[in-house]
Amino acid sequence: MGAKRRVVIIDDEAAFAEALTKMVRTLGFDVTVSTDARSSYAFELKNSDVVFVDVLMPNVSGLQVLQKLAQQKAKSSVVLMSGHLERLDEAEKLARKLELNLIGALEKPFRLEDV
Repeated sequence: MGAKRRVVIIDDEAAFAEALTKMVRTLGFDVTVSTDARSSYAFELKNSDVVFVDVLMPNVSGLQVLQKLAQQKAKSSVVLMSGHLERLDEAEKLARKLELNLIGALEKPFRLEDV
């Protein structure tokens, strides 16, 4: 049997990241969480990974994370998350411009069905 696909969650809200981790685990994924986007650059992303990125974070914005992923030529699937629709739209446009593998954008709070 092949290895489980991994989900990488980059979100500064630990409680939210924990809730999302539980949701994703019920779908059969392994999960890695980073509550500080500055350290998330150390992740060795695999092409099969799905990366959930919070658009609004202190220290490093989700937009900067997207630029970093593009620089790394990441082929991972990217899902954007934000409680602010305008920011989500902005991030979606950037992700497309950077030619990232954007598979979705979720407005917080969301439910398991949305994932």
